[in-house]
Amino acid sequence: MKGMSTSIHSVGRTTASGGPRLESEATFRIMRGAFEQALSNQPERIHESWYGFARYSVLIRVVGRSLAKYTIEPFAHLQTGETLSDVPALTIELWDESETGVSCPVGPLVPSDDRESIWQVEGGGFASSRDRRFVSYEFGESRAWLDRKQGHIVGWTRNGERLSLYERGKPHHRLLSVWYNDRNVQIVHAGLVSRDGHGVLFAGSGGSGKSTSTLACVSRGFGYLGDDYIGLQALQDDLFVGHSLYNSAWLEPGDSGRFPFLLPHVIQGKHPANDKLLILLSQVCPGQLHRFAPIRALVLPRVAHAPDSRLQPASKGQALLALAPSSILALVPSPGEHGLDRLVRLVEHVPAYRLELGYDLQQIPNCVEQLLAKVIR
Repeated sequence: MKGMSTSIHSVGRTTASGGPRLESEATFRIMRGAFEQALSNQPERIHESWYGFARYSVLIRVVGRSLAKYTIEPFAHLQTGETLSDVPALTIELWDESETGVSCPVGPLVPSDDRESIWQVEGGGFASSRDRRFVSYEFGESRAWLDRKQGHIVGWTRNGERLSLYERGKPHHRLLSVWYNDRNVQIVHAGLVSRDGHGVLFAGSGGSGKSTSTLACVSRGFGYLGDDYIGLQALQDDLFVGHSLYNSAWLEPGDSGRFPFLLPHVIQGKHPANDKLLILLSQVCPGQLHRFAPIRALVLPRVAHAPDSRLQPASKGQALLALAPSSILALVPSPGEHGLDRLVRLVEHVPAYRLELGYDLQQIPNCVEQLLAKVIR
């Protein structure tokens, strides 16, 4: 079993008290027993389906109709309808207390002898056991644990109807990041589109124009793999493949009018903290959702406040600077040195360009098409 990166950094370590100080394996067994009790209470409310996550077979089992609906929607384009292997590489088992009557048997995350520490991440709590086999994440009224050795996530939600937009758009993002990383698929903060099987990766910090560029391309018929996070895999012969994680897209409220085709499908959050709008593209353009694509070019968008969009060659250093901060330093857990080395190899072997974003959104896909014609010869 590959160990989780030791470069995880603490962002506001907590010393909260309360909750049982249970050894991690015992805690996981207790959570699993609670899932089985929920299933026993409401056997008719189980939803089971199979998916391909970066070509690995994944089984999702959810007890609770609302929770099942909101959990599987972002993965709809990855559903296989059949098993990819006899034994899934990952099993995800979740239950909804409001529909099953089974509460979470594990209290709030607390530091204990068998846990390294707890980090506060995006309003939630992330914890790892000392042997790194178990990781857990608590967010709002949901808690979930991952057994990295067995490839098994088990989780509880108090009420599936009260999930935040974050939970609906990126289910179990933190735990899945660890699971993917164990399989040498690095989670990268970037957008990814494809045309005729060739992928273009949009990299940059928040507000740089990744989502705008991605959705502008989708409006022109490009394939969609993500506008927020994607999985990066390095194959032989310096080939890099991007994997789709979710079919969810995110918009600033002020930008929604720029994409009229998305307006009927906008999902607004119920909580004040939800400052973005969620769109599930499986409800908009299911035929344009792709599972993976080889990355042929890196594009570094920047809002230029100019009439026209234009492309310029970018240096390897500029490309790495656009990718690394939000994909290495800002992620918990961090992929560490191995992740940085993978990004260095990516920018060394894939051509990079700066894209100055003009006012006319339709010029963006034009520029990307011209770029692909140039790099694929």
